[in-house]
Amino acid sequence: MDELKLVKPQPFYMQIQQTIKEMIWKGILMPGDRLYEAQLAKQFETSRSPVREAFRALINEGLLVIDEKSQITVYKPSLGDVRDIYECRLALESRAVSIAAQCATDLQLERLSNTLKETCKAIERKEKEKIVQYNVCFHEQIINICGNLRLKKLIDDLHSLTYFYRVLNVKESGRAALILKEHTEIFNAIKNRNPEKACKKLIKHTKNDLENLINLIEK
Repeated sequence: MDELKLVKPQPFYMQIQQTIKEMIWKGILMPGDRLYEAQLAKQFETSRSPVREAFRALINEGLLVIDEKSQITVYKPSLGDVRDIYECRLALESRAVSIAAQCATDLQLERLSNTLKETCKAIERKEKEKIVQYNVCFHEQIINICGNLRLKKLIDDLHSLTYFYRVLNVKESGRAALILKEHTEIFNAIKNRNPEKACKKLIKHTKNDLENLINLIEK
């Protein structure tokens, strides 16, 4: 008889947390929008307790903000925040891609290549949500190839806000195609076992992302 495995149901507050997160990423909840515990509890048909827990988790992730009056609002990007987070990403991901260029296996290279192909298909179909997901996947694959678990944890701590910025980044016409081009350059450097070039290409790509975001925020 095959081994039976029980799947533990996800806590309700985590389901609420994920739903609110996706509403922010999809633009249903906009930066600066205020959230009300009682209102959401009614919508989710639950008590206030899991909503409160979801709020706490999202505040820790940076997607929600609480002010001195305990009012909860959706995070609104600032130039300082964006620069700080991208500075961290530059330091961490440039190291990761250098390591990846030295140790990537053929299978890992194939998976990176497939991610680029799927990105291309998503761009042709104008599937913005999938474009963002494949963008995230490409960067996460590089981190995983690098194999440094502590480095991965540091990057994971920035995941929610980084995802949010990536959603903003593909709104501009033609931006997705440019991201794919830069990802392809990074991939080719990894494939050719050139850590220095891979690092330079990733730094250029990340700085371009940052510049685009700064322009969007200033507008």
